[in-house]
Amino acid sequence: MVSKINDDFLEETLAKVERVRSWSPRVISKLENSIRTAEDEDLFRLNPLQWASQKNVDEYEALDLFLHGTKAGLFYMDWNVICPCCGKVMRSLRDLHGLQSQNACSVCFLKNQATLDDYVQVTFTLSPSVRALRFHQPGTLSLEEYCFKYLYEPSARTFGILALSDVFQMFQKHFSTFSPGENITVETEIGPGILSCVDPFGQGSFGLLANGEPASETQKIAVQLTDSGFKVSLPELQPGEFNVGPNAYSGTFYHIRPGKLVLEFEQQTAAQAALMVVLFPIYGMPTDLQMPAGVDSEGTTGKEMVPDMQFSSPRLTARRLFACQTFHDLFRAEVFQESQGFGVKDVTILFTDLKSSTQLYQQIGDLNAFALVREHYGVLNKAIVNQHGAVVKTIGDAIMATFNQPVEAVGAGLEMLTELRKLNLSSAHGALILKIGIHRGAAISVTLNERIDYFGQTVNIASRVQNSAGGDEIYLTEEIYSSSGVLELLQKYGCKIESIPVQLKGIEQQMKIYKVTGSD
Repeated sequence: MVSKINDDFLEETLAKVERVRSWSPRVISKLENSIRTAEDEDLFRLNPLQWASQKNVDEYEALDLFLHGTKAGLFYMDWNVICPCCGKVMRSLRDLHGLQSQNACSVCFLKNQATLDDYVQVTFTLSPSVRALRFHQPGTLSLEEYCFKYLYEPSARTFGILALSDVFQMFQKHFSTFSPGENITVETEIGPGILSCVDPFGQGSFGLLANGEPASETQKIAVQLTDSGFKVSLPELQPGEFNVGPNAYSGTFYHIRPGKLVLEFEQQTAAQAALMVVLFPIYGMPTDLQMPAGVDSEGTTGKEMVPDMQFSSPRLTARRLFACQTFHDLFRAEVFQESQGFGVKDVTILFTDLKSSTQLYQQIGDLNAFALVREHYGVLNKAIVNQHGAVVKTIGDAIMATFNQPVEAVGAGLEMLTELRKLNLSSAHGALILKIGIHRGAAISVTLNERIDYFGQTVNIASRVQNSAGGDEIYLTEEIYSSSGVLELLQKYGCKIESIPVQLKGIEQQMKIYKVTGSD
């Protein structure tokens, strides 16, 4: 049953969104229909790319729609950090400033560095001012709904096909509510791995680290759930972290042996709780882990612990959102803490600069040159937005921009050269000659001068590739030239392409560069 709609507020905010730009026919009415008729779960952490696919709306327009809708008050935006092992939403934040680069899951205990390409995802939830959703009050949800639709990302799939609820069915040893004063006994037999014991409501957890020779007798362990968390009748492992192969784990751990196990839980709090007991196998675990924990287990892989996490629909990642100019225009205050740096596995960077701009200022005077340079910025900004990129910063007469796809960056570069030639033909003050360099690769995203910026070797190479370019040229690295759709786009434009070796400053070996010049 759909809850009551605040019609006045909905009409007012939709009118604000409708006025901000020219939208495709029926886009606003499709959004209104979703708000009025969709199920609660479909309006909680809504994925704009999935919505666009379902409603036959261009995904770039859909993203603009939800961003403007958020600014108007229709939605609030969530920054969700997803565990790459079990799919838990480890953090769900209303603002980017609270995001942490290091995170540890309270269920599977995997500790990792949040990368912006995949596991930092952005969603939109309908505001309670428009319509009340039961997800606005998670305490009213059933245990299953709270766990698998609120705590976990429902679209996550392990091994490419299995929903998380199915995976937990395979590995869980117990799953129920846990009332005050109740006692629960869990009897099971486990092999090497981590037996995770979690209160999903209170988020408390601990892990029983099972390894070594199997126990000859049944191990009995008493556990109390108190207001301060779980209390376990075993000595705690210190310092609470350990490594298995490339994977690091962090949390509260107790050591047991594989074999038969009896856990006797007692609920000593005054609040309703829940109990989830799940085994996470680690087949590469060493047979004799030293105590205290914290020693790297050489020679083990641990790869079975982290399945290949995928999603049943395209997700709006932080990396993709950062390549959206509308986001930066509307939400300038959304930045990281200055102490935080976030990895980006693959980002496309475009640099431009003007050739001989100093001579231009001398020839036509500062005022005329400045006016011409401002016009050039307008041309470049328009090309970047047209190709779905975002300006990172301006540096003197240069621009740094980022794109989600290399072909979009190349499209922007070609549009820049074409439109700048037109500007030069209409100018009475002289010609502006543009140099462009494009590269892709890994980088670090940080906050600098109160804006999102990028650092690292990829950025340095992109800048130096641009420095090497001649006037009215685009220099592409092999990483860009070999990307999907790039060659076809260059051929469509009738570009001249020449492969040349270039020695970049600070780079030991020569790089193969593709010099692109436009057709006459």
